[in-house]
Amino acid sequence: MEKIFGLSLTLYEKIWFAVFCSIGIALPLLWSETLIGFAAFFSGIVCVLMAAKGLRMNYAAGIVNCLAYSYVSFQNGLYGEVMLNMLYYLPMQFIGFHVWNNKTGPDGIVEMRRLSPTLLLAYCAASAAVTWAYGMFLDGIEGQVTPFIDSSTNVLSVTAALLMTFRFREYWLFYILVNCISVVMWALRLYSGQTGAVAMVVMWTAYLVNSVYGLYIWYGGRRS
Repeated sequence: MEKIFGLSLTLYEKIWFAVFCSIGIALPLLWSETLIGFAAFFSGIVCVLMAAKGLRMNYAAGIVNCLAYSYVSFQNGLYGEVMLNMLYYLPMQFIGFHVWNNKTGPDGIVEMRRLSPTLLLAYCAASAAVTWAYGMFLDGIEGQVTPFIDSSTNVLSVTAALLMTFRFREYWLFYILVNCISVVMWALRLYSGQTGAVAMVVMWTAYLVNSVYGLYIWYGGRRS
């Protein structure tokens, strides 16, 4: 397998990476997307690809993505997304790197764990309850749009990131839900003509495709 940015990629991964990076490069030219939006897009692509392969350096790309995505979200009035990334995701990048660094095998790939069905159900129930409560809170903030959509992406992302940090393979299930909802959320922002929305729709679509691939890899596929 050839390497791109130090990553050994399969044929599928090379095609996936090339297609979405080409789209990302074209966005600033075709839709007047900002460089910040492109930075969020590109760093996110690299981050999720590394995560699917179980590489701890996904957290380095994640730091860049948190900062850039927070800026674009703030411009679009998605304050829940800003709070999620700056107050939770950003510090979790450092924590996640530390945990994965200590649990990486000789092949450079992190060791995977599994949740019991009971714990998975408990995480789902807790996420649903907190989504409703946080949605009510966001609904009271002036200028906040789609509060319950924003809330669902926030809460599910928190759950997914927590499971990811501690290497539970079920985190991909939560990220698939997050990605589906986020595509809809940013499509609504695109429809209303908001800044950076095109890049975000493409980015979350790429995340969705990769999360399905990551699910396959972590549930029995080959990560090397």
